This record gives sequence, C-alpha cells and structure tokens, in this order.
Amino acid sequence: MANIFNIESYAFGTFLILLFVATSVAGVFIIRKRFELDRLRHFHDVSGNIFGVTGTLYAVLLGLVVVDAMETFSTARMTVEKESDALVNMFILASRLPDEKAQTFHALCLSYTREVVEREWPQMDHGQNDPEARELTYRMFRDIADVEPASENLKAVYPLLLQQGMELREQRRMRITIATHGLPTIEWIVLCIGAVVTVTFTYFFRLDSFRVQLAFTGMVAMMIALNLYLVVAFSSPFSGDLHVEPEPFRTDLEIFEQFGPGVEATGLSPQD
Repeated sequence: MANIFNIESYAFGTFLILLFVATSVAGVFIIRKRFELDRLRHFHDVSGNIFGVTGTLYAVLLGLVVVDAMETFSTARMTVEKESDALVNMFILASRLPDEKAQTFHALCLSYTREVVEREWPQMDHGQNDPEARELTYRMFRDIADVEPASENLKAVYPLLLQQGMELREQRRMRITIATHGLPTIEWIVLCIGAVVTVTFTYFFRLDSFRVQLAFTGMVAMMIALNLYLVVAFSSPFSGDLHVEPEPFRTDLEIFEQFGPGVEATGLSPQD
C-alpha cells in the first residue's frame, strides 16, 4: 500500500493543496486587521502594476515547468515501451541462434523481465534501481559477443541482435535516469517563493467586499497549488499514485513464459 503521507499520493496532495489555499485565505484576515481599507487604497495602483508583471512572469515560469514535467512523464512511458520492444525483438532474433545459445538467451530475457517487474519497479518508487537487472543486461551482451556468425543466417541475424541489445541498454539507462533524477531543488525553491509572492500581492488590493477578496485570493491560490501539484505528479513518472506502469514488461513476461524454454531449463533464476 502506498504511503498516504507521500506528497505524490492523491490523498496527501489534496490535503496540501487545501492547506495552501486555507493559509493563503488566512493571510487576507491578517492584512485586513493590520491595514485599514483607506490605507490599502494607497497601495492599489503600485501593487496592481507590480502584480501584473510578477503574476505574468510566474505564470510563464510555472507553465513551462508544468509542460516540461508532462513531457518527462510522456518520455518515461515511451522509454518503457521501447525497452520492452527491444527485449521482445532480442528474444525473437535469438531463436535463430544454435539451440543451446537460444535457450540460454531466452532464459536471460525471461529472468530480466521478471527482475524488472517484480523487484526493480518497486525500487524505482524510491528513486533506486536493481543491480541484478543491470547485471543481466551485461550477461546478454556477453552472450551476444560469444556468438560466432559462421552461417549466412547468423551473419544476417547477428547485427540485428546486437542493435536491439544496444537499444535495450540505451532505453534502460534513460529509464533509470528519469527514475533517479527529479526536478532540481533550485527549481522547487524558485517555484515556492514565486507562489508565496504572487499570493501575497493579492492582499494589497482595496475591495469593499471582504468575501469577494477572500474568493479572489482563494482562486489564485488554488490555481497555483493545482499547477504545482501537476509538477509533483508528472516530474516523478515512476513513483506516486500517478506513475508509469510496467504493463509492456508484463506482456513480455507472458510471451516469454509461453514460448520460451523457461528459466528452469538452463538453471537460471531471477536472482542469478
């Protein structure tokens, strides 16, 4: 069960959004107690102009970060699909190898898929990766390197097998990089400071209706909080309630278990 106190969970994220909105609205009460409406009128023109510039700059910055986070999520999903496709292609191409080599390679593909689905995916939720899965990719490359393409058939298959092996390594490296590197701390600092500054500017406007000002501040705070949560959710594609599922690898696993020789045939296990 996912930790509900993880900021990337929907429950805790909703709580933080409401807390930010409530805190922002509470600021209106504090300012109204410290400043009379007539005094706020003197700040209106200046604060309005500065708020226009500041709000626009922050909106552009926040929008760009949200788009970048969504692109990261989309890239992560495509990376998983490409890695899965490369693994299936290697499995199919390996069928043209000599029987012993083919069985060993099929077993490696099956072990790698099980390792990724059962062990590495939960570890990526914590920004980690599985060294056993990485070791299995090295073993695949060693097996490819041991192949001697003597026949014309092997001469045609070997470069394709090598190409798919390189594709697998590249996509795996990209997946692990995305899983272990989130949004830089400096960006979070700038976004949080910008959110506080933008909301604070809404306090220094003279509105005769107190309820209208509360609604105005609450809506601004809500929009900022929702966009910040989008950044949180999309910038970590392999953790939280919104995450990339290992469905392509599960499909690979079904194929390998159905058509492969089985791990037991060669004495391999997911932990080898």
